[in-house]
Order: sequence, then C-alpha cells, then structure tokens
Amino acid sequence: MGMNRYRFSRRAEVLGKSVYDHASGVIMLSVGSAYPPILPDLSREAASSAQGYLAEVMQYGPLMGLPELRETIAAYVSEDSVECNAENVLITNGAKHATDLACRVFTEAGDKIIVTAPTYMTTLQCLRSHNLDIVAIPQDDDGLRTDLLEQRLETMRANAETLPKLLFDVPDFHNPTGITMSLERRKHLLRLSEQFGFVILEDDPYRRIRFEGEAIAPIKSMDQNGMVVAIGTVSKILAPGLRIGWAIGAPEIVRRMALQKSDGGSCPFTQRLVIEAIRSNKLHEHIEIVTKTMRTHRDAMIDALAEFLPDAKVRRPQGGYFLWAELPKGVSGDALAAEAVSHGVEIGSGRLCFPVEDPGNFLRFSYSYVDPETIREGIRRLGDAYRKIAG
Repeated sequence: MGMNRYRFSRRAEVLGKSVYDHASGVIMLSVGSAYPPILPDLSREAASSAQGYLAEVMQYGPLMGLPELRETIAAYVSEDSVECNAENVLITNGAKHATDLACRVFTEAGDKIIVTAPTYMTTLQCLRSHNLDIVAIPQDDDGLRTDLLEQRLETMRANAETLPKLLFDVPDFHNPTGITMSLERRKHLLRLSEQFGFVILEDDPYRRIRFEGEAIAPIKSMDQNGMVVAIGTVSKILAPGLRIGWAIGAPEIVRRMALQKSDGGSCPFTQRLVIEAIRSNKLHEHIEIVTKTMRTHRDAMIDALAEFLPDAKVRRPQGGYFLWAELPKGVSGDALAAEAVSHGVEIGSGRLCFPVEDPGNFLRFSYSYVDPETIREGIRRLGDAYRKIAG
C-alpha cells in the first residue's frame, strides 16, 4: 500500500479520540447520558403507535416533522411563554442536528460565530467542521459577558471587519459551567443581536431540570423580531435514544433548515412516541423524576469533591447534568483526565470546551449516568489520581 492512497477532506484529517469513545470498565463521570434506572418505559406508546399509526410510523416522514408533533411542541414551549405556531417548528434528530442545520443555512467557511469560553464541546466540533471563525467571549456568574461582546462587535465594525452571523449559547445551566444567564444579560444580548444583525441559537436542553431558584424567561420569549432560533430536545427530559429535537424560528429560517436535511426526514416512529408521551402527561411526570434524581446526584458529587479533591473550586449549578471544576494553577486537566483512567474513572478535560486558548486547569464532570455511591467512589479514585500527578 503506497502513501496517500486516500485523499481525505481537511475536516477528516484528524483521527483523534471522539467524545463518544469511552474506556471500558471505568466509572463514567464524563458523559451526559440518561440515568439507566429511570429511563421511561414507552412500550405501551410503542405498541399503540405501531398498531394505530402503521402507515405513518413505517413510512418516510414529512420533511418538517409530523404536524401533530410540531403542534405539540408549540404548546409545550408556550408553557414557558414562547409564543409560536406549528409553522415555526422544525423537528430534528436531536439538538445538535438543529445547530448543524442552522450553520448550513447561515454560514460559509470563514464566517464568524460567537460562543462562550468555555462552551459545549460537541457543538465546537460541529462549528469547526463548518470551518467557522470562532469569536470566544468569557462568562461570569451572570453568564456571557455582553459588555465585552458589545466592545468586540464595535471594534469589528470600526475596523470594517465582517460581523458574526450567529451566536451559540446555552443560557440555562450552561454546559459545561452550569451558569444560568441573568435576565438583564438576556435582554442585552437580544438588543445586540438586533443592533449587529446576528441570529442567536438558544440551546436549551436542560431548562426544565431545575433543582432550586426561579426560572428566567427564555430569550426566545422576548424575541419580537425573529432574531432567535430556540433549540430543544427530549434527550435530557425523556430519553436521548429517541433522537428527537427541534428548532423554533421564523418560518423562512426553519424551512431553509429543513431543506438542508440529508436524511429523508426525522424518524416518524419516535416522533409519534413523543406525541403520545406528551399527551399522556408522561413527559411532565418524567421531568419531575429526572429533576429529583439529578438533584441527589449533583449533591453527591459536590460532597465527594469537597471530601476527596478539596483543591478543586466547584461551581454549584441550579439544574442540568454537569459540574465544572477549576484546579489549582499549573495542574493540568489533560494530565489528570489521563491519569484518572488508569485509576478506573473517566472525567472530561476542560480543554475540549475551550474554543481558542485553554487555561489548562479545568475539568468537566457529568453526574447524570451513575448512582450516588458510584459517583462517590469515582471521585475517591480521582482524588488518588490527583495526588499522584500533583505530587
């Protein structure tokens, strides 16, 4: 076999480790998967869907998604003050599919997109595959620093640079930091989007999984001029294996997104399952179970980190699936994540979440997948790994 037999695309040059690859036989504290004991039993819905809707569920589905599901999602988000109709709703294969379609609709290679530093790591992979120029803006306890964003945008405009077309953020229980953006920042961000002409991709997978505190209005609920595409999913509130997400936006946006699909329309069988689960109130009941369980898991992880890794500064999220921890300066998150695997526990290095420069000393944890006792044991092992590399 000679060299260069295959001529791969530039985006396929990298053959690194995927965030979906996991070491076998280790305690998984890195992955935002559902907690297996509470996965919903949808066998009744599956049977009634297959029997009563055979021609619908075993056929190609409509490009935009099943009309009934689009109506059901519009009603679901209206509980959260987002006013929309079925024509604003596009059904996708999970939330990341919606982000990818939005990038296809709005961007060419080299266009700018604004994200937080850090941000959701698999979205970063998507943005890089579109060859986008990533504008990274820091956060504080109130979320994305809209004051710094405004300065950056004014500087770009003054220098006659092309302005960003999109902004991606997770305003509620941000992945990975757990921060929730304040109402003031949300309003400021919306004003900036109108002033500088970028569309906000508001990714909200965890919004309903709130442990304490008051809910803050979604940015989409304040959007008068169609500047926000709200992205949602049943992955965290029902089951990730269903692969059902959605995008809510102006009809001319979501229609164009639908036309970029390469999959013959999202799966009608799982769409029908979601319709049935929402109508029977099973979704709302399941959200309560998930919230109660995840609160217990979060507390177990925070307690274990205080006990076994007290050097780490941990942010306490009010909801969601993830914890973000800062190690002392000079301790490498990459090195600790690698050492942890040999101690039988998998965590995420913060590097994966930084779009540009990585400070080097952050870790990302998920408390969703294993029970509190296993979380505690995993963090105990992590403490051993830490002492080994920190000397």
